[in-house]
Amino acid sequence: IPFDMPEAEAELVEGWWTEYGGMRWGLLFAAEYMRTYAACILFAIFFMGGWHAPFAGLIGGIPYLGAAYLLIPGIVWTLLKAWFIFVVVFVWARAALPRIRTDQILEFGWRMLLPLSVLQLALAMIYRLYLFDVSAVSDSIEGGWAWNMYGIPFGVPLATTLVSLIIFFIYLNDEDKSTNTERIFHVRTLEPAGKHVAGTD
Repeated sequence: IPFDMPEAEAELVEGWWTEYGGMRWGLLFAAEYMRTYAACILFAIFFMGGWHAPFAGLIGGIPYLGAAYLLIPGIVWTLLKAWFIFVVVFVWARAALPRIRTDQILEFGWRMLLPLSVLQLALAMIYRLYLFDVSAVSDSIEGGWAWNMYGIPFGVPLATTLVSLIIFFIYLNDEDKSTNTERIFHVRTLEPAGKHVAGTD
C-alpha cells in the first residue's frame, strides 16, 4: 500500500499530498491544522490551567495593573495558551527536530508514556486522599495553601518534582548506551526488491 509505507509516513507519499490539488488540497490541509489546533486547546485545558489567568495570585495583587489583569476573559487565556502550544510544539519543534517514525512514537507511548500515566493517576489519588488539606482552601485571590508540607508553600508539588527529576537523572546516567546500539523493534528490509533471478529459489 503506497500510502502506508513503514518508514515514510510524513514524506510525499500520502494520498492527500499527491491525489489532491488546488482548493481540495487547501481545504484538507486546513482541516489537518484545525485538528491540530483542537488538540492544542485540549492540552491547554488539561495541563495549562485552561481559562485561569497565569500567576493570578501574584499579578492580581499589583495595584491597578492586577485588577486589569484579572478582567481578561477566560476564553482569551485559553486561546492564548493553545496558540503558544501550537507555535512552540507543532511549528517550531516540528520544524527543528528530526521526524519520528510511527513505530518509534508507538514504542515510546507504550513503554514510557502509558506506565507514567498510570503512575501519575495513582499519585494523584494518593495525594488527593491523604495530602490535600481541605481546610486550607481559600476563595481569595491568593488562593489556599492546600498543598503545604511542613509549612512550606506548595511543598508537595515541589517535593514531587524534585524526586522525579532525581530519579530521571539517575536512570539517564545509569543507562549503558553500549548495549542499546540498536532498537529492539525496528523496521528493515530482509530481502531487497528486484534481486530475484528467474529459475532460482
